[in-house]
Amino acid sequence: MDSFRIYYGLATWNGFYRDTNGNTENIFDNFRESRNLVDTDDNNFIEGVITAGHVFGSICGALIISYLGDRLGRRKTMIVTSLVFAVGAFLQVCSSRSYFWIAICRFILGLSFGSFNVICPVYISELIPAKSRGEISYLYYMLMIVGIIFSGIINGYIFYKSDFDFIELSSISRKDPSEPINNMAWRLAFLIQTFISILYSGLLFIIPKSPRWLCFDECNVEALQTMAKIYNTTSLSDTKLQEKFDNIKNDAIINRAIGHSNYSELFIPSIRRRTFNIIFMNSIQQWSGITFFLCFHSQIFSGIGSTEFESLIVIPIILISILSFFIIFVCFSLIDRYGRKSLLLIGMLIMLIINIFNVFAFPHTPSSSSSENRNLSATPLYSSTPLFTNFDNCKTEKNSSPFIHDNELGIDLFSDSCHKYVYYCRENSNKISWDKDITEITKTKGNDYLYSKFNDICMEAMDSKSFSISSRLSDVSIVLFISIYISTWLPVPFIYKAEIFPIRIRTKGSAIGTLTSRINLLIFMILCPIFYDLLGSKFCIFFTLNCIIGALFSIIACTESKGIPLEKMEEKMSGKIIEF
Repeated sequence: MDSFRIYYGLATWNGFYRDTNGNTENIFDNFRESRNLVDTDDNNFIEGVITAGHVFGSICGALIISYLGDRLGRRKTMIVTSLVFAVGAFLQVCSSRSYFWIAICRFILGLSFGSFNVICPVYISELIPAKSRGEISYLYYMLMIVGIIFSGIINGYIFYKSDFDFIELSSISRKDPSEPINNMAWRLAFLIQTFISILYSGLLFIIPKSPRWLCFDECNVEALQTMAKIYNTTSLSDTKLQEKFDNIKNDAIINRAIGHSNYSELFIPSIRRRTFNIIFMNSIQQWSGITFFLCFHSQIFSGIGSTEFESLIVIPIILISILSFFIIFVCFSLIDRYGRKSLLLIGMLIMLIINIFNVFAFPHTPSSSSSENRNLSATPLYSSTPLFTNFDNCKTEKNSSPFIHDNELGIDLFSDSCHKYVYYCRENSNKISWDKDITEITKTKGNDYLYSKFNDICMEAMDSKSFSISSRLSDVSIVLFISIYISTWLPVPFIYKAEIFPIRIRTKGSAIGTLTSRINLLIFMILCPIFYDLLGSKFCIFFTLNCIIGALFSIIACTESKGIPLEKMEEKMSGKIIEF
């Protein structure tokens, strides 16, 4: 939100506005416009500190919870984690004007995020019967997507109300561009987070404890009573219930005899293959291209012709979330029928095809160019100065054939942003570029003429196939890529890491997955802008190679775990043939 960015020194605002495509302009009629923010010199550093706070918090949270989850139990740990989230969210509401303060708040939220990512899959795997363990885990993700959709709608409404103003003129100046504006919007968003997390903490008191952890903690009577509720059995002496309980109790006795283990046991000969599988799975998860598309989606969609509102609200919140929900609904019915391995392979093959497509069809310039163009476009549209020049930063193929020649202006117009002067079309989000300086024509005929002329050219551009086809296909491909990832390679590793380890090191095995994922995310966020600036859309070749490796991993190294009770997982992982 604009007010948040100004408050923490990420940007300044001099009072000018811009349209939805980033153009600063004079305005003669009342309509909603967004503020023309200019990034500060410290913008990248401050954003890095705030982002790093959350990432490092999640790493620390995963480490802490891997011990706390064994000591307190799964349910108590989730309650504590939820309260930690509430504290972090509320501290953001009360935040002072210091990016260091907000980084600390993000660190606290990261602690909660990393903890939930470790303990939730462990709790689900230990509570749910083997035959429906995958389905319930997918149900968890379906409900999470529903939550994202509702929160996105709320945040989108707050964003629209706070970042777009009804204005009459764009010549209103502010003496101090860094002076804060109304901060109630983003504080309200954090306050809603606080309220929901407190409500969630209360609801956690009514869910059952993990019967497997209860047996491991020698609370056998409570464990049996909990299992009777789970299996909807009134008699504690039921034969099938007693058989399941005896298996869990005996497994707990064996693991308890070994004792609470540390991380070193993850690398003993009988366990290390599982550990390396989890490390590799969560590494390739990040390097498949998803981090690039998720972290830079707004710049990507902006670069391929989407408006700002589409890039920030419509595509990521509405299209991706809704499509992901329906794909997850399909996978929900397949996970326990065809298994984890099949979904991993199918998901990775689809992402591979999309990455191959984007190697050749990605039409946008690197994100660094988009950021620079936003700042350079602060010159008013009616000025005789061109909006910006970006030939040196262009990484897409430069069009050599114009889509139209304008006789009045005496210029050839190209359907890209790779020539000397670039114009952003307000109505259809296209970019038009040309090489000849038209400053004198602008002085002679006036700004109104130039504005009207380019509006007509933009309308003609809508009929040019050279504009929208590749960008719309890229829109679709990226939305599909993210949705497929959210439906396969996000939930399956989430389930898998909590299934394959014995109870004495289950939380630590789950933590290894979270740690690997977050560390790779941090590395990728540092390296991605550098390599993307160097390679442009050809960076997708790297993602393509990783998808090939991920598909081979799914076929060769991933051991199927569907339908196997956790107490029998040791036999399955050791290669023994078992029947149920």
